Amino acid sequence: MVYSKIEARSVRLCCNVFEGGVQAVKKSQETSPNYLLKSAREGHGWTQEELAEKIGATCVTISRWENGVTFPSHYFCKKLSSLYSKTFQELGLIRDDHRNRRRKYLRSSMLLHTSALHDSPPALSLSSSLRPRTKPIFLFNEPLTNPAEFYGRRCERETLISRTYRRASTSIIGPRRIGKTWLIDYLRLTAPKEFGARFSIGYLDATMPSCRSVTGFVTEALCVLGLPVTEDVDGLISLEKGLRVLKARDHIPVLCIDEFEGFSNKQEFTLDFFQGLRAMTHAYNLVLVVVSRNPLSMVMSKDVEPSGFFNIFEQLMLEPFDAEEVDEFIYEKGRQAGFTEQECEALSKYSAECQQGWPPLRLQLVGKMLLEDKERNKIGVQYWQKFKLRLEEIYRSVTS
Repeated sequence: MVYSKIEARSVRLCCNVFEGGVQAVKKSQETSPNYLLKSAREGHGWTQEELAEKIGATCVTISRWENGVTFPSHYFCKKLSSLYSKTFQELGLIRDDHRNRRRKYLRSSMLLHTSALHDSPPALSLSSSLRPRTKPIFLFNEPLTNPAEFYGRRCERETLISRTYRRASTSIIGPRRIGKTWLIDYLRLTAPKEFGARFSIGYLDATMPSCRSVTGFVTEALCVLGLPVTEDVDGLISLEKGLRVLKARDHIPVLCIDEFEGFSNKQEFTLDFFQGLRAMTHAYNLVLVVVSRNPLSMVMSKDVEPSGFFNIFEQLMLEPFDAEEVDEFIYEKGRQAGFTEQECEALSKYSAECQQGWPPLRLQLVGKMLLEDKERNKIGVQYWQKFKLRLEEIYRSVTS
C-alpha cells in the first residue's frame, strides 16, 4: 500500500505518540512504590516470606504492598528504609498528601455546585436528584461488616495483624466508643486473606452472663473456636484438651475477648485461672486479643499479678483520629455522599472534640446527620445552632 506524504506523516505521529505513551507508562511503573519495593527485595534475593520474617510482617502483607493494594504504614516504612539502607524517596514510600487529595476533590466539587464559601456558617446545598443507595454511607453505632469501611489506625492494624500471624498476644485499650471492637472485627474480617485456613478465630464478650464463671467462659471459648462442647466441662482442663486437638491439626487458635473487665471477679477468676491461660499461650500456640478500657494491670486485682499474665501482651492504645486520618475519612466519605466544600468543612468542624482530635464515632454521627438533612433539604437561618444541639444530645446518649 502506498501512502501520500501527509498520510505517512500522520502514521509516524501516531507511532511516536504511542511509543511515548508506552515509555511514560513504563517510567511511571518503575517509579511507583510497588515496583521499587519489589525491585529492592529481589535485588537482595529474598522471597516475600523471608522479607516478612525480617520486618515482622506477613507474606500476604508484603504481596499487597508490591501489588499496590495497600501502602506500608509509617512504622513499616521505617523498617524497610533501615533494612535496605535507602531513603523513603528511593523506595517510593512518600505517601500522597491526603490534604492535597481532599483539596483537589473539593475544588472539583465546586464546579458541580453553585454554593460559595462565606464567613457565615456553612449552608447545605439543595439537591433534588440524589442517587438512591442500597447501603448507608456513614455507619453510626453499627457493627463493622466490611473491612473497607475501617478508616485510620494503619499502624495499629499492621501491628495487630503482624503479631497475630506470629502467634503473639495483643491488648487493645482505650475509652468507651473509640473503636476497639471495630478493630477486632477488622481482624476477624481480614483473617481469611491475611492468615489462611490454619487460623481459627473466635470472639466472645467477657460480660456475657455465660462468662461469669470459669466453666461458662470455657464453654463459650470452645464454641467460638469451633470445638466440640461436652456436658461435663471441667474448667480450663476442657479448654486445654480442645487446644491440644487444634495443635495436632496444626491450627492456630486466636481468641478475641471483648470487655475484659468481665473477669474482674477475683473469687471466680483466680490466680490459677490466669496462670493457666498464660501457660496455654505457650504450650498450644493460643493467641489472645483482649479489649479493655484501661491497661490490664489496672483492670485485674493485685492478687493475680504473680501469674505473669500481663507480660505476654503488647498494648495498643486507641485515641481519636489525628488530622491525617480525619482528612482521609472526609475525603472518601465526602466523595461518596456528594458533599460540597462547605459540608466537608462542617463535617470536620462539628466532629472535633475540643483539642482531643476527632473520635471516629462522632465523625460517623455528624456525617450521617448532615447527609440526612441534605436529602431532606432542611435549610434555615437557625439550622446550625439547632444542628449542634441535636448532635450533642445524640452523642452524649451513646457515650455517657
